[in-house]
This record gives sequence, C-alpha cells and structure tokens, in this order.
Amino acid sequence: MDLLQDITTVEHSPVIRRPDYSALRDQLPELDFSSADEGPLLPALQEYRNFYNLHFPQASRTGVGTFAAAGFELVAQYWLVEKPRGTLFICHGYFDHTGVYGPAVRFGLERDLNVVIFDFPGHGLSSGEPVAIDTFLQYRQVLQVLLQKARDKLSGPWHAMGQSTGGAALLAYLQYSRWQPFDKIFLLAPLVRPARWHVRKWMYYLGRFFLVAPDRGFNINTHDAEFARRQAHRDPLQSRVISMRWLGAMVDWLKTFPATAKNPKPILVVQGTGDETVSWRYNMRAIRDRFPNSRRVIIRGARHQMINETQPYRHQILKALDDWLNR
Repeated sequence: MDLLQDITTVEHSPVIRRPDYSALRDQLPELDFSSADEGPLLPALQEYRNFYNLHFPQASRTGVGTFAAAGFELVAQYWLVEKPRGTLFICHGYFDHTGVYGPAVRFGLERDLNVVIFDFPGHGLSSGEPVAIDTFLQYRQVLQVLLQKARDKLSGPWHAMGQSTGGAALLAYLQYSRWQPFDKIFLLAPLVRPARWHVRKWMYYLGRFFLVAPDRGFNINTHDAEFARRQAHRDPLQSRVISMRWLGAMVDWLKTFPATAKNPKPILVVQGTGDETVSWRYNMRAIRDRFPNSRRVIIRGARHQMINETQPYRHQILKALDDWLNR
C-alpha cells in the first residue's frame, strides 16, 4: 500500500494493454471449501491465474468462490495440500489483491499448510467502490464470515498472516471478535499510523472537502524494481486512485486502536527499517502496548511490501516466520 503519495515513484512507461477481469466474479460459484475442483478451471479463471502466476505444484487441489459479507460480494481462493499440518489465512494490504501474493501462498504450501486468501472490499475481484471502506471493522466483519464458512472444513491449527492494512484487519479481529481460532499470527509491516502523519493529516483534513478520489502515487516500496513496475504499469487490478473514505476509516483506526483493551495473545510483528509507508516506530510501540506478549523482528533495510521483497531481505523475513511457526 502507499498512502497519499510517496516521494519516490515509479518512472513513466508506455501504456500497456491490460486484460479485463471485471466479469470474472459473476462466473464464480458460491464459496464451498468441501468441493475443491480437481478438474480444469474456468477459462477466465485460468487466464487470470496465468497472468498472476498463481499455479502451485505443492497444492493437490484448488478452489475459488464468492461469499457475501458486510454488504459486499467477496472472492476467496484456496489451495489444499495432501497432508495438511494446518491452514494459513492471508489478509492483503491496501491497493493489493490475491494476484500479487503468490509468495505468501507459496510460503504456506511449502510448509504443508492449506492456504486461503480473499480480496478485500473494493480490491481485486471483490465488489465495492475501488479501494474504499467506511471502517476497518468491515475488514474484521468479512474475515469473520470467511472463517465461519471454513469452520469444520479446513484442517487445524489455523494461522493468519496480514500485510499492512491486512495486519490492521487481523488486529481488529483479535480485539473485537469473540471467536479466536488462530494459533500463530504473523503481521508484516502492520498499519496503525502512516509515515509522516504530522504532515499528511493536514492533506487529508483539507482534501476531504474537495477531493473525492485523488490520483494515487505508485511508490517503490520494495527493492524488487520489476515488481514495482508491474504494479504501476501492467496490473489491471491496481486502482489508479486513492479513496478519501478509506483515509477517513484509517484516521478512525488510528484513534481507536490505541484505546482498545490489552490482549495477552502472542503475535509476531516483522518490520523493515526502510519502510517509508507506515510510521513503523510508532506502530510497533502501539502494538506492543496493546499486545504485551508480542514478538518484534526488525529487518534492516527492508521496505514496506515485505511479502514481495528481494533477497537477502526475503531470507530474513521467511526465517522470522518459520521461527514463529515452529515455536
């Protein structure tokens, strides 16, 4: 995710024709984890997965489907292994979607975990105004409905991974939901407060009166320059604007999270020092204050898009995740 606009942006390049996946959601069945498809995929779904390289030889079966929650129609995808040691649920970041989380899916499958990931409202293949939300608690709501649908159908123990806004969604779930099915929680560069908020808050408070959907700035938030270029120029599911409604929800989250109850749940927070998207020092203090048993791992030089970082950052990130998973 990138908030408002970052200083360093991806250079301009010629416009490249992007495939159109706008009608794909209407072709998908209702989500049902008990009917993973072993046969050929829908042609449109096959094209989508080819484009984003979402084919994983570690999975024995795969499935996709829609579910309704919080007034939205969401799209979830899952990959199942032959002898699962558990299930990993993944929550993506702002502007992101399932298509760019192949490394996260691969992480789970290579560790013999079933993997489930869904597109947030207004993201990827899910419905909703582009990248908009009224409150971060809606992220918690849709995650809760997804978990209920998976109940008694996917092997335990259950684990959860959240990047940036996805990390905020998991924090909201932990703080506001009675049912707590997760064993291990992995938060990558979680969002509480964005970077340079002392400046950006005035941009928000003034802009909300006359800006509806300001242009998004594509910032280089990983050392993988090719990934950044794909995001900016070749990904058809990337929003070209930022939502003022989402910014309002983020402001509310910034105020409400530090006031939530202390939670004894052990969680892992992995953060890079090269992150210029979130105010990571503040965020780690705020999370540690609410989750006193959390473990913090600092990756020197790693940027915000941690799940799509390059080596040697990726090696350090995966080691931190493995250490926590096997703890």
